[in-house]
This record gives sequence, C-alpha cells and structure tokens, in this order.
Amino acid sequence: MTEYKKYCYWLDSNRFTLVKKVLEEEGNQGTDETHLPCRVIKTSTELGYIAPSAWNGFCKRRTSWYWKSDKAEKFLIVSNKPMDIAGRKDPITIVESNFKPDRLPSEKEILELIELDEYRKRKPKGWDKPEAIEKDFYQIYFERYGATDSFDFEKLLKYHSANHANFIDPQFFENIKGEKAPYSISDSFYVCSSCLEFFNILGEKWPIKYVVPCIGAVKFAGLPMNHYFEVKTFGAVNSDGRVSAF
Repeated sequence: MTEYKKYCYWLDSNRFTLVKKVLEEEGNQGTDETHLPCRVIKTSTELGYIAPSAWNGFCKRRTSWYWKSDKAEKFLIVSNKPMDIAGRKDPITIVESNFKPDRLPSEKEILELIELDEYRKRKPKGWDKPEAIEKDFYQIYFERYGATDSFDFEKLLKYHSANHANFIDPQFFENIKGEKAPYSISDSFYVCSSCLEFFNILGEKWPIKYVVPCIGAVKFAGLPMNHYFEVKTFGAVNSDGRVSAF
C-alpha cells in the first residue's frame, strides 16, 4: 500500500460520456464498474468508472444513501493519477494515513449517535431492513478474518449506523486548522459501506475525513483492515457555508 493515492471526480451523464470518449481516444481504457463501487479503489485499477447502477448492485441496501445524496444519477471516475477535467480542479483524494483516533465511542455513545436528528433525517427508507442473507455474509467474514468478538448481528448494525452518523454530524473528530475532521468510529469489522465516505456521498461537508475500509472493501478492493485513509476535498463547503482552504 506504499504511496497509495486515488483521485475521484463526480460527473453528470453528459460530461462523463464526453470525458470517457476523450480518454479512450487517448488510449486510456478504464474499467467499468456496475456492481461493486469499492472495486475501483484497488491499487491495480489504474482508471475506473462507477455507473449509477453500481449502487443497486451487491450492496444495494448498504449503498442506498447514494440515491438520497447530491451524487444521485452521477458517474464517478477514479484514477491513480490526477486528471485534467474542465471544471473539476479539486478532486476527492484518498491517501494512506498514519492517523489513530484518541478514542472510540462507548456502547452508550454508539446509541446516542444513531439518535442524532440529522442522521435520522437523511437515513434511507430501507437502511434498517437488512435481508437475512446479510447476516450470513457478515458471520462468514467475522470467522474468516479472525474477529475476536462473538458475532452479534444487532450490535453490528448499530455500529454501522453510528459510523455513518458520525460523518453526517460529527461527534468524534480531530480539529485540524479549526475544521472538524471526523473519523470512522470502529475497526473494519464494525463499519459498513465505507465507499460512501471515500467518495463523499456522506461526510461531504468536511474537507478532511479519516476512513477505515469496511470488510467489503478489504475483500473486494484489497485495502488493509483497520487502517485509516485520509480523504481530502479541497472544495468542501462546511456547515457554516465557508469553502475549505485546504
């Protein structure tokens, strides 16, 4: 994972079609992703495209936040190199980080996070309704990756919700140059759909975030477990309306 870096650009359908055509004419063949958004952040994927249909793929319930965000219906280009795209000078960047949080929330604070008003307002309709097969999926990976905790699906779902809530209305964050920098509130076993934070579907207001890959991103994108990545957005507009100067 040395020198890992990704550049991410959100585009509407028309702009995406034009950019993709130019890239192909220049000999840059990208990988089309229509099923698993996190796969484009693999180190080996030099250039990847995420179509809207990918958010209805394998992680449909878990990534349903996409459809309630300002990114809905947009395409995403993810590259190992910066790109010259007109009107898109400030990409989302994902890099390795040595970040370690000072502390993680207690069980009581986890419950408080999922009661936050902004989280409850933004939560998709089907988020709290996992299919039975999801329990099997998580239990398998708990065992495969050597979790030391006993498997508790209800606890897992609460942590998933609390983690997203902390990026929507941060209660656990670093203070960097006067800006909140929220972070994932648990390890890879207890976070879900980290692609939402990697790609600014959630936490879009914060110029810097520290994100742990979920177990899906560990499996499908090959990211290291329990390792924080820095997600930086130079053009982020904060809750008070200021544009980040990072």
